[in-house]
Amino acid sequence: MKNYFKKFSIMFVMVLMLVLGWSISAFAADDGVVGTSNLNNAAENSAKVGNVLKLPEVGWKRYDDTNKNIKYDGTLWTTVGYSDNYTGATHVVYRTTNSNINSSYKFNFSGTKLRILTDYNIDHSNSEKIIIDGKVCNNSPYSTYSSRLSRCVIGFEITGLAEGIHSVVVTNQTLDVMTLDAVDIGSNEQLLPYNESITLDKSTMNLIEGDSGQLTAITTPSSVGVTWTVSDPSIATIEVDPTNGKLIKVNGIKEGTCTITATTADGSNLSASCIINVTRKTEPTPYPQPTDTDYITNIAHAKGTNTNNPGGEVTIIFHGTADTILSIVKTADVKDVWIGDNFTYTLVITNTGTKTAKAVAVNDPAPNHINFNVSGVTTTQGKVDSSSSSKNIIVNVGDILPGETVTIKIPSTVIA
Repeated sequence: MKNYFKKFSIMFVMVLMLVLGWSISAFAADDGVVGTSNLNNAAENSAKVGNVLKLPEVGWKRYDDTNKNIKYDGTLWTTVGYSDNYTGATHVVYRTTNSNINSSYKFNFSGTKLRILTDYNIDHSNSEKIIIDGKVCNNSPYSTYSSRLSRCVIGFEITGLAEGIHSVVVTNQTLDVMTLDAVDIGSNEQLLPYNESITLDKSTMNLIEGDSGQLTAITTPSSVGVTWTVSDPSIATIEVDPTNGKLIKVNGIKEGTCTITATTADGSNLSASCIINVTRKTEPTPYPQPTDTDYITNIAHAKGTNTNNPGGEVTIIFHGTADTILSIVKTADVKDVWIGDNFTYTLVITNTGTKTAKAVAVNDPAPNHINFNVSGVTTTQGKVDSSSSSKNIIVNVGDILPGETVTIKIPSTVIA
């Protein structure tokens, strides 16, 4: 009898240890279990894709498929218990007619490396697409098809990611079985809730035909890629940088309203939109040319005569012979003036012909109520004639070559 109770006590302790051990494993699965040895007790990490890996290797931390930070999309996901799986169970979507296509799971994690533990079997999917930070991985899609059943297998591995937070979306592209048993990441990193968003810095944008504006998408995580669409490209178009997918500018094409939409490119298909209002471009009404002498345009035709003044008060005098055309534009740097105001007239003389205008002189008489400041007159070519006065300015310009321009500035004062 004594031996019987001794054996019974030992059995009870073993059962208690198993119960406690299961509880510890379940608790650790949510917090992550750090690896203490490598596969086959190798000195370095030796596990490869396709290897059964019951526990994480050194430098890795394992999270169970039941971790609250893993989000399962689709209505067919279920948890099934198998002793060969990590913690004795796995998430699975069984083969159906079409409902399991696009079934997926998502999570975020910190760090630079990732392993996904799954089941292999003859009826399992041979095409599971994995998108990290909005981009399809180079070794995606990966296959979990095998001629024999294996559980807790490394189905996917990636290393060398940039330090930081990464988003992961794994999607089944077939009608076959899809499973998730566990996720391994760096031993000092964390599995995080899948938390993704997208917003635009503007909800509306007003443009005039021919104008452009900028629109920026803000995503969480920031590394998630974005695709852009326009509801009506005849109203507005977009220019996108092909290297990073960022919108360079929005161009207003014609009057109307359209919508620009930004959509996350990692499979979550979150989107945000901006309404673009394009209005018609109206040409400004030209300011009417004054009828007085604050704006005078002369076209002087040199035909061998000494003077030629067809349309204004400024006179072109040719002391030599020429056969060309001179254009004169006279402007004032003010619109309205009062007695005592100072302003400046500018005369621009251009040889628009094909031959040189010889020995040109410019004669500009002062309008009524205007005095010229003779000492302040400047010219880009030639000299102010000594006979110039407050009522008349003469500038001996000299020869003007074809296409050449001479500018004369005459300071002036308004008098009573």
